Amino acid sequence: MLKNWSRIALASVLVLTLGAAAANATTSRVRSLANVGDYISDDSAVNRWYSTLISFANQVNAEMGDWTSTDLSDSRGLGWTHACGEDGKWGTYRISLNEASLSHLGFWAGNPFYQFHAPGEAPAPFPNELEPPYESPPINRWDVAGAWEIGESFALGVSITESKWSYVDEVGAPNQESDASWLTIGLGGTWTNNESMVIDVLFNFGNAGGQETIGSGAAGTTLEWDSNTAFEFGARMFYDWKDNVTLVPVFDYISSEYEQTFTATPPAPIAPPHGRKSSDLLLGLGLNMDVNQDNMLVFALEYFNREVEYASKDTVSTTIVTGTLNSFPALRLALESHITSWLTTRIGAAKFIGSYKEEQNRGDEEKGTPDNPYGPAGPTGFGDGFDWFLGCGFTFAEWTVDLELAEETPFGLGYWLTGYDDAWSDGSDHGPVGRISAVYNY
Repeated sequence: MLKNWSRIALASVLVLTLGAAAANATTSRVRSLANVGDYISDDSAVNRWYSTLISFANQVNAEMGDWTSTDLSDSRGLGWTHACGEDGKWGTYRISLNEASLSHLGFWAGNPFYQFHAPGEAPAPFPNELEPPYESPPINRWDVAGAWEIGESFALGVSITESKWSYVDEVGAPNQESDASWLTIGLGGTWTNNESMVIDVLFNFGNAGGQETIGSGAAGTTLEWDSNTAFEFGARMFYDWKDNVTLVPVFDYISSEYEQTFTATPPAPIAPPHGRKSSDLLLGLGLNMDVNQDNMLVFALEYFNREVEYASKDTVSTTIVTGTLNSFPALRLALESHITSWLTTRIGAAKFIGSYKEEQNRGDEEKGTPDNPYGPAGPTGFGDGFDWFLGCGFTFAEWTVDLELAEETPFGLGYWLTGYDDAWSDGSDHGPVGRISAVYNY
């Protein structure tokens, strides 16, 4: 059966994860390993590669992340996955309770469809162009999924999320009605033809909409927005190249389009641009190497392209018409080491060697790389092209607890160890732990 095969072969041959961590992994683990989630297989993948749900049943998952001095940045969540019938004969099902929108760094942190293409999310590093109140994604209300084994070599997964907010004011003058919604349907499939190859595919479709009506009759105004298209298609393959090495090619394409219309009496426009169309293309090749019994090394080489085009372009003022971001190569390197039976350490880094280009409505262009000393003059935010990650995990009884650590943590362990008496005096407003994930298996 596929799920039994997955638990054995994927853990020992294809995935090359280590010991108990093979089934007890989390979003914090993936983030600590330089966000290599597409190149390994663990239970955080069920929120992206939906058919893998059959391999990670009978769990309770908790997420708490992005701690600052004041709050958890709306990133908490609690989920339950359960297999129905003997060996999941009637399917495996999941329900998650998410604190805020799916674009926040909760269970969906490793899914770019939700991180960058949810309504109101700016496709970084380019600015968002939706009029208030629709610059913020709708709040998640339902998050459910199911997966079923079909025959000896195929599994099917389905994910449905529903997000919405609404507001009605009949007390004030003029009266007001506002709402925003986002419904997503995700499909996933897993297929294997032998003991050396597994293929995962995914498809996401999103439908967004909303309107705001203020007043009525001749004095009434209506602002409407919708999603013409929002979809994603992705695929990956685990191929057992050698006894201790697995190759993982990955393909992913995402497209979304959001635009607003405004109706008023007398007719009046809203300031352009008032919408955008964006697309992402990712081509990656990962390598999992089981260095020895206690250490796993992951290396990935990626090509990434993001293009953004703004709707109803402004032809008067100086604004961005199109934007392009290219990263090639993007390099990810991560090491996971089992120190003891209960302690695992993780370290990762990502280097983005790329460029950006912004074209304005008058034909002027701005180009640059992430290492230039001037940075973009416009609204674009472009980093230095390097990310650093630290993490650790603890396993005891049926529990696995993973921590994503802040970059300063090694220098905040006390003056007696590092010689630094205050690693948090930079005003970063956080402590040593940036994220906590926990899994209980039963």
